[in-house]
Amino acid sequence: MGWVVSNSNAIPNLFVIGAMKCGTTTLHDYLSLHPGIGMSNPKEVNWCAGENSARSLDWYLSHFDSRCSVRGESSQNYTKRHVPVYSGAATRMAALSPGARLIYIVRDPIERYRSHIAENFVGESSEWLSWNRENDHYFKTGLYHWQLEPFLIHYSIDRLLVVELEELAANPLGVMNEVFDFLGVDRISDRSVFDFVSNQNGEEVVPVRVRRHIAYRALKRLVPGLTGTAVSHTVIRRIFFRGSYKPELGVDETDRLREAYADDIAALRSLTGKSFSRWSV
Repeated sequence: MGWVVSNSNAIPNLFVIGAMKCGTTTLHDYLSLHPGIGMSNPKEVNWCAGENSARSLDWYLSHFDSRCSVRGESSQNYTKRHVPVYSGAATRMAALSPGARLIYIVRDPIERYRSHIAENFVGESSEWLSWNRENDHYFKTGLYHWQLEPFLIHYSIDRLLVVELEELAANPLGVMNEVFDFLGVDRISDRSVFDFVSNQNGEEVVPVRVRRHIAYRALKRLVPGLTGTAVSHTVIRRIFFRGSYKPELGVDETDRLREAYADDIAALRSLTGKSFSRWSV
C-alpha cells in the first residue's frame, strides 16, 4: 500500500481480532503480563479498520514496543465484516504484517448476543442503536466462522488460534500457556498471575445518550457522586435503565438463535477441532 516504515521492529505481529463481548479485555491484560509480550495501550487501536485508519503508519507503530519479540493489539472491531467501516480489516492487516499471528476469543454465541445488546444500550447513540437493529448487528457479530473467513484468505490456519472464553475462565493458567506456546514465548507457572477478570459487566448503566444530555450533566455538577451511585442501585436501574441488564430471551427466541447459529458453529468446530461443549448451540 506504499507505506514507508521508519521502524520495522515496531510492526505488530499479534492481533487479537475479537470477538466483541468475549473477553478481549481480559485476554489483552493477561497477555500484557508476559515479559516477552508488549501489548498496545490503548487496547483497541483500530488502525487496520475503524476510526483511526486515516492516521499515519508512524502514529500506529508508536503504540508498540520494538524491544518485545511479540507486539500486539486487541481491536475487537476487526471481526465485524458486516459493518462497512470495518470490512477491510483483514486485507490491510495482511498488507502490513503478513506473518502475524491472530487470536480470536469466542463464547457461547447466544450469551454473547445478550451481552452485546446490553452494552450497546449503554454505549451507543440512538442512531447506532437503530442501525444495529436494522442490520442484525447483534446476531452477525456472533457468526464466528463467517467473521473469520476474510482473515483465512490472507493467513493460514496455523497462524490462527481460537480461544474459548468459558475454557479461559475455568483454566486461565492452562489456556494462557497454550496461548504462549502458540506465540513462541516461555510459559508461566504461577496461576495467581491470572486471578482477575477485566471489564466486568455493570460498571456503567447510564446510556451515553443520557450522559450527554444537558439535564444529566447539570445534575452531575449539582450533586457530585449522585449520578454514579444512585443510578446503579438495583431499584433505580430496573426502573429507568433496565436495558443495561442482559435481556432475558424467551424459549422461542432462544430456539430461533440456536437454529440460526447452528451451521456457522458447525463450521467453526470443523475448522478448529474444538467441541465448544459448554455452549448451548
